Amino acid sequence: MPLSSSSAIGNAGEMQFLPSVSLDGVGSLGYFDKFSGGDATANPPKSRPGGMGPEITYLALPVFSDVVVDRTYVQERDNAIIATVRTLVGTTYGTVTVQPLDQNGNPNGTPRTYRGRLAAINDGNADSNSANPRVWQMHFAIESVSN
Repeated sequence: MPLSSSSAIGNAGEMQFLPSVSLDGVGSLGYFDKFSGGDATANPPKSRPGGMGPEITYLALPVFSDVVVDRTYVQERDNAIIATVRTLVGTTYGTVTVQPLDQNGNPNGTPRTYRGRLAAINDGNADSNSANPRVWQMHFAIESVSN
């Protein structure tokens, strides 16, 4: 029997996801290179009944970790965007959408959408001794996630 390729069994690498960002009042900021965060966690309270009974857990609501997106700085595209976005930190809501892609880079499946307030922007680093690409990033305090 032949071995299955990873594409035949539905495996996906990190490169097969396309993050994009939209800010309220600004519109689409385009695609980003990296996405992290948005994890859902909860801390259900516990109680042990008398007589050494087994612990019982109680309802807890999810909390979402911040989402961070970043991309390589392109002066013609990003200089004006960063200048505008810096003034919106802490006040404006945004949406980060992560679209799964197939092995050919085509949309494949339902995107996941993260909604929250713009919490920070990092312009990127400068170093006269480095040839590394400049990367800038945005952080969002997430309030809701939809699939």
